[in-house]
Amino acid sequence: MMRVVRRFGPLILLICLVVWASLRLDLRAFGQSLQHSHISLWVLAALINVAVRASARAERTRGLLKSLAGRAPRFLGLYVDLVSAQAATVLWPPAGMGFRLLVLRRRYGFAGTDLLGEQLVEKLLDGMSLGLWGILALVTGELPSALRLAVLVACLLGGLAGLALLLSDLPQLARRLPPLPKISLPGLGWTAALDGFDMLMLYLCLQAAGVSISLHVMLLLFVALNLAVLLPLTPAGFGVVEATVMLVLQPLGVSAETALAGALLYHLALVGPFLLLGPLASVREVFAQARAVQAPAVAAEPTSDAAAHLQREE
Repeated sequence: MMRVVRRFGPLILLICLVVWASLRLDLRAFGQSLQHSHISLWVLAALINVAVRASARAERTRGLLKSLAGRAPRFLGLYVDLVSAQAATVLWPPAGMGFRLLVLRRRYGFAGTDLLGEQLVEKLLDGMSLGLWGILALVTGELPSALRLAVLVACLLGGLAGLALLLSDLPQLARRLPPLPKISLPGLGWTAALDGFDMLMLYLCLQAAGVSISLHVMLLLFVALNLAVLLPLTPAGFGVVEATVMLVLQPLGVSAETALAGALLYHLALVGPFLLLGPLASVREVFAQARAVQAPAVAAEPTSDAAAHLQREE
């Protein structure tokens, strides 16, 4: 029974969320909200995701790997590999993490312990950044009672992530942990850029659906979304992201149907491009490996002139 729950639980939860939404929402009004959305804003958000956020993620990973191993892969190759890993993460987060570690180890020769350390530091940086956005939400305006706990939890997680990075330098802990890259200002900057452009995407998609919110509400919504998707409850977080946006925006006077339209546009801009580019990147990798395998065989075959020369010498 537990095996069935682990395997099909996320899909069952997603189906339940879809059924609940279909019963509680005016689907006609939701369809009209989507129909009247500004597609140009959505396209801009999707381009920011692919061209800017993915590039910032690749640069952060390159910097951490260089700090750890003294060398870094080329930007374009790493960008393609991370796009492939992101496509797998969309479908099932553990698969994306495993695919990323496998590619970086096989293609670039990084040790498995180095890659685990780099991945751990990335998670801690994300946690610290979330805590800073939570603190900013605390000081920029009043907190609705329904979101006060979420913001406090985000601040606590950020503090724990920073404390974990500090304690990792202790000799007693350093011996038990994989090698960790050093935190630098560029790494912190790329992390802040990732979150900043994520909020810009969310703003553009909400604007596309006709939802205008203040910077303070944007911070609250961003913190709530990041906490909601910490655990992979549904495939690609579908249903969880949409429900979170609705719960945050409805008390502010935004209709559930309009909030759902904006959330769905944001989610599609977030995962859609990688579902298209990820398989293409994987096909590119397959052809590159095939050429690498065939190249030695072709070079080893003697030409007809060389074969005749060998026969004369015999």
